[in-house]
Amino acid sequence: MIRKVYIYTYVLLSLAFIAVNLVTLSNLPPWIDEVMMLDTSYNAAVHGAWETTAWYRVVGQYPFSTYPPLYQVLAAVWIWIWGGGLVAARSLNLLFSFVLGGVCLRQMKRHGLQQTPWTTILFTLLLWGTSEMAWMYRNGRPDMLCALMFALAILAIDHYCHQKSPATRIAVIATSALLICSGIQAAVCLLTLWPFFFLAKKSQRKEAVRLLRLIVAGVLLGMVFVAVFMVAHGRLVAFASSIVQYSTTLSGIALAVLPWAGDVFGFSSAVYTQKLLELSTESSLCQRLTAIVEYRSYIILSVATILAYASCYRHRLRKLIHDKGFLLLLCALYVPLVMNLAGRFPAYYRWMAFLPLMASVTFVAARHRLYCAALSVVAVLLTFFGIRSMQPDDHWNYDHVRSFIQRQHFKSTDAVVCPFSTFYDVKPVCDTCYFVGIFPTEYISHVGYIIEAPDDNSFDHRITDYVNLLKTDTTVTLTVIDHCNHPSLTLYHVQTKHE
Repeated sequence: MIRKVYIYTYVLLSLAFIAVNLVTLSNLPPWIDEVMMLDTSYNAAVHGAWETTAWYRVVGQYPFSTYPPLYQVLAAVWIWIWGGGLVAARSLNLLFSFVLGGVCLRQMKRHGLQQTPWTTILFTLLLWGTSEMAWMYRNGRPDMLCALMFALAILAIDHYCHQKSPATRIAVIATSALLICSGIQAAVCLLTLWPFFFLAKKSQRKEAVRLLRLIVAGVLLGMVFVAVFMVAHGRLVAFASSIVQYSTTLSGIALAVLPWAGDVFGFSSAVYTQKLLELSTESSLCQRLTAIVEYRSYIILSVATILAYASCYRHRLRKLIHDKGFLLLLCALYVPLVMNLAGRFPAYYRWMAFLPLMASVTFVAARHRLYCAALSVVAVLLTFFGIRSMQPDDHWNYDHVRSFIQRQHFKSTDAVVCPFSTFYDVKPVCDTCYFVGIFPTEYISHVGYIIEAPDDNSFDHRITDYVNLLKTDTTVTLTVIDHCNHPSLTLYHVQTKHE
């Protein structure tokens, strides 16, 4: 009966958050990463083609999604069933988040958490309510799938540690392989956690080494699956290159090695080094680490949890290191450091630190009503700001975008250059949509229309560059047809002059 109470509590509170999200999902503008991921899925679901016009050129090849394909495959099936609208497509991550919460609660129960309705409410508020988590599950990136696969891998590892059978070994290998297929960064996170647990479990280090072999076997198996997929599409070299360029550490190594390798093996490394230099940032490791202070919910929760554990163990600090919840807290503090050392820890990787932190908060809250009450107040405050973050931006109104696209006379045969913000509305109308914010213009032969986002100060300014280029072309005429405010959009009709 107690188990049913906490299950019902989690389900009902989660459904309330899901309802709020379904109403407010359109308040978040579509952005570059989201469009890059879902353009391939949309084309696969609607047009039956695994291709994209929202990716960049890698090693001189025509743009193709070099991200591990599991999320895009699942998204393609989801779009095929429910359609490719904004709410429909983004709701896939709501499903992943809901299942993720259930897996985490089950895992904590296996490790002795005395679950009550209050601790379940606390965990659910942290999962759905914090602004950082909300931002991750509200857009179309694959991060919540990575988080879910990571949680399933941890669950499989836990079963293996308690019962070393062929089934549990296969489960560890399979979940590790799926982790790679959902995102290489998730597998890197799992591997970087292994030294942490190796040092924490002095009495089980031989078992930890055996476990590492299984994880590595699964990671290698997953890499083989992804490599075979890329080989089938002729993109293996591009895939390998994309792995390097998205890691600051690997990019630095590549920039040092490529000139030497070019001299030894007789190829020009200039093209590769130039691309790496374009994508690399000038931020140092120290700057990347200090950026963690921008993660407001993470910092507040970490400080509150440290204070709670310090109060709980103030007379027996030596026993603190054996507390599972405190080890999870150390893990949450360890992940940002080690992932930055590995090369990257952007905002959408925060789940790697939030999952152990949420579990740590729940464990210490279950110890005493005082801790539960204090941390619940913190969670409610963070949820208040999290829900506020779901409100519309002053410069963005999705109804304006939808109305702007609907009142045009686009045909399915029209080719359109468009900004990322119009993705969900222009894709169903025009079969060919070039997202020039990332797609190279040299692969565009002719377009009938251009939608410019003149006030955009990030990637979509490349559309303005393309418009200015066409204005210098004496064989082309650009005519302004329509405007939109909030966001600022301008529609051009492109016509070729006849002699």
